[in-house]
Amino acid sequence: MSFQLSPTLDIPEDIHELLVTYVKQINQQWLADLSGLVLFGSVARGDFILGRSNINILLVIPKLSVDILQRAGQLHKQWGKHQFVAPLLMTEEDVLRSQSLFPLEFLQMTQSHVLLAGRDPFGEVQIDTTRLGWQCEQELMANVLRIRQRFIEGEGRVEALQALLLLSITAVLPSIRGLLYCVGQTSTEKDQKILETLAQTLEFEPTIFLEILSFKRGISSPGVFEWPKLYQRYLDNL
Repeated sequence: MSFQLSPTLDIPEDIHELLVTYVKQINQQWLADLSGLVLFGSVARGDFILGRSNINILLVIPKLSVDILQRAGQLHKQWGKHQFVAPLLMTEEDVLRSQSLFPLEFLQMTQSHVLLAGRDPFGEVQIDTTRLGWQCEQELMANVLRIRQRFIEGEGRVEALQALLLLSITAVLPSIRGLLYCVGQTSTEKDQKILETLAQTLEFEPTIFLEILSFKRGISSPGVFEWPKLYQRYLDNL
């Protein structure tokens, strides 16, 4: 099986070069132990933010073993410092059994992935919209409770509010995509475009979400005294 990098992705040139090197190493060291190599997440979706986003890789393996896990650990030790998350290892059986248990995660990977080599493990994935809807609702409510708790832990300090709001918008966006999918709306656009469509698709005013996303991207930044107000607006809308 030959491993090649996909056509040019919408990512910074240095990240693209890292991926080229990563795939070459996989070609040399893992060729006999993989049935598929998949790039997913923000890089594949075109939403990568340098210094904030991570690089997500799925290794589809014929059979799991401690030796494979140890080798994956060595791989991560080398590449973790370059924004690569520890690789997700799954057998083909794992993929089949997990799609009904984690419909939101599988929706994200199915909609936004780049097959770097081998067989596409998401080619036959079927998303159960009933299960997906329940998971989206659960994730959103969990996020509401989580940012209340994080506010308390951070004692309402500005730096704590900044961190929790940026983390929260990252966690909320997949659920928004899932809800759009459930009602038959386009859910594969970039993050900003997805949020901009909410006024029409879900009759929801997304202004505060767009503001937090712009802060995450470093496009703008509010004053110190604005963060508590932003937090209140975000919590109310969430």
